[in-house]
Amino acid sequence: MDLEYLKTLSDYELIEQIKANAESNPCLKELVQRHSGIYIEMINNYVPGNTIFTNKDELIADKEYNIYQAALKYNPEKKTKFSTYLGNETKWMCLNIYNKNKRHPEIPTEDQLLEINSPLNCKEHEKNIEKELFKKVMSLIEEYPDERISRIFDMRYIEGSKNKVMPWKNISEKINMSIQGCINIHNSTIEKLKIKLKEL
Repeated sequence: MDLEYLKTLSDYELIEQIKANAESNPCLKELVQRHSGIYIEMINNYVPGNTIFTNKDELIADKEYNIYQAALKYNPEKKTKFSTYLGNETKWMCLNIYNKNKRHPEIPTEDQLLEINSPLNCKEHEKNIEKELFKKVMSLIEEYPDERISRIFDMRYIEGSKNKVMPWKNISEKINMSIQGCINIHNSTIEKLKIKLKEL
């Protein structure tokens, strides 16, 4: 897709392409480039620094993922500019993460893998999944015939530096797939894992 042509598209047109095509990585890159400023500004305003309740560096590293999620939820019929919508979504994301973790520091929030009812290791203040559950989750992932699934989860949750998740941008480059493609594989696997874990 012609990069110069992408610059002529409106936010709405880019978002329509993103919603319609999981591999429309150039459209996502253009949208991220346009709106990184407002995203970073809101993070800086509402997350003054890394704390045991909110990890600012991680939120910034996952900029592409969070802008992508905002694009998927964006409804142009409400007559709100995407930049305004993204700013509000980012603000509430920061506040929700902080407040939820402050009230329940043992309950994980943002990373979908951590949504599978696993406790945090509060002593180290790191997002570590309980060892036995983590092993079970990874063993289930290894059963999938698509080798990309195991690679994505390994990079996202094991290979990340200093026990932080690896940003989607890095995973995308290493696995030679679009950011959206990696996220979609990850999210669909999460839903399958939730069903399997409930059956155990």
